[in-house]
Amino acid sequence: MATLPFQAVPSGTDIAIDANIFVYAFLHQSDDCRALLLRCARQDVYGVATLDTVSEATHRLMCAEAMNSGIISKETRNPAASLRKRPDAVAGLRTYWIQTQAILSLNLSFLQITEDHVRTAQSLRASCGLLTRDSLLVAAMQESGLTSLASNDSDFDRVPGLIRYRPSDVASVQP
Repeated sequence: MATLPFQAVPSGTDIAIDANIFVYAFLHQSDDCRALLLRCARQDVYGVATLDTVSEATHRLMCAEAMNSGIISKETRNPAASLRKRPDAVAGLRTYWIQTQAILSLNLSFLQITEDHVRTAQSLRASCGLLTRDSLLVAAMQESGLTSLASNDSDFDRVPGLIRYRPSDVASVQP
């Protein structure tokens, strides 16, 4: 699979957006990610996501808000487990939801995850070693004929036929 910088995404491209792109953009960790999402909002490129991807981004944004506000320690190994013990604090979090609403208003198209995607995703996990949510995203992309993906996750490089566009201003990650 080819890996290219966001700046190489041609106008008019249909591009799937991975959760990490939303997180980097809304936590102000990547100007490249913010610029790509602005291109989606302007329909210079056509952003596509799954609601599962948005759900993952929402969860990560909630955990980040809890860490940044001191509700849980930034060194916490399992933020969700720590938050689970603090339902009162979870109820008081607000910023992550404002960020999620901004994601939902970005002019994106949303692919539905179906039972067939869940089944297809297993073959992707077996052949490419992808984790569950990544394999679901690729299954939905494949059914829709999408080959372009915006992600900072190098695990997708194991998927034949995908072009991964990545931000240049954050280090590539292996989750």
